[in-house]
Order: sequence, then C-alpha cells, then structure tokens
Amino acid sequence: MSNKVQDMGEQNYILFEENRQLKEKVIEQQSRSMRENLIFKGVPDDYNPDEDTEAILKDFIKSEIQIEEAINFHVVHRLKPKKDKSPRGIVAKFERRKDRNMVLSAAIQKLKNKKQFVVHEQYPIEIIERRRELVPILKNARTKGHEAVLKEDRLYIDKKRFNHRTSNQHPPPPVAMDHGNGE
Repeated sequence: MSNKVQDMGEQNYILFEENRQLKEKVIEQQSRSMRENLIFKGVPDDYNPDEDTEAILKDFIKSEIQIEEAINFHVVHRLKPKKDKSPRGIVAKFERRKDRNMVLSAAIQKLKNKKQFVVHEQYPIEIIERRRELVPILKNARTKGHEAVLKEDRLYIDKKRFNHRTSNQHPPPPVAMDHGNGE
C-alpha cells in the first residue's frame, strides 16, 4: 500500500512540475506579446466611446513627453473604466521597438516631476506580482551601494542574478509531501 501511495505521490509531483513549466511558458508567451507595449496613466479621459485614442496619445507624447517625431502604433486602446472615474489608462502597441524605448526613456525624464502621469511597460499579472516582491530588495541593495537592476521578473545585484531560494532573506520552500513513511 505504501508503495502505491509513494508512486502516486511521485506521479503527482511530476504532474505538478509539468503544470508549473507549462504555466511559465504561457507567462513567457504573454510577456513576449506585450514586449512592444507601454501603458500610459493620467492621460485626460472624457469617457467618450468615439474618441480617437491614438490621436489623444500622439498629442500627449508631443506635448508632455516632448517628442516631435512621428510614431506609429499597431493598436492603441483604453483600459477598463475605473470606479473612481479617474482617467482610464491607455495601452499602446508600438510598431517599432526603437520608438517604444525612446518614448519610455523620454517619459522617465520629462514626467519625473509630473506625478499625475505614469508611463511603464506592460507585463502579465504574474510578472507584476514577482516584481512587487523584488522591488524592496532592489531598493535595499541600492541603498547599501550595490548596483541593482530589475529586468522583467529577474533581479540582478552586482551583475549576479538574485535568487529567492538561495537568499538568506527568505526561508526555503516547504517540503511538499510525506513520501509514505507512515508518520
């Protein structure tokens, strides 16, 4: 009987691991599909369903981020309405990665004193959650004088990838199951 339980436990672990790997592949594909996207928050919104969101965004980029060059998009749309009626965010998929990077870089510089506006990269929710865990560690490393960089959901401190599992700041993951030893 205990061999059957152990075999089932091992099969369960194999399925769990395969499922985890498949989820990671889906997250990676989502991330790749969002790679050319930026999210713009704080851009005025009159909740008009007929608005030309692309024209509004181009005007925002020209007036607030101060980029005069013509930028082309695959698609531009507003996010879901907010309960507090604040401006809905805008998601823009750029035709060229070079333009996306130029806008993001300029936005960081030009909007740093305009707290009502935020421009950032788009990520799947799982990566956003991982980043939330890593940002305090990134800030702590920087205050201690270390070079720290966050790329998607990977943190590098002094050019070495930070690993939650090997860090003494986090306990190791719990053991998943009893392998049928009867206790």
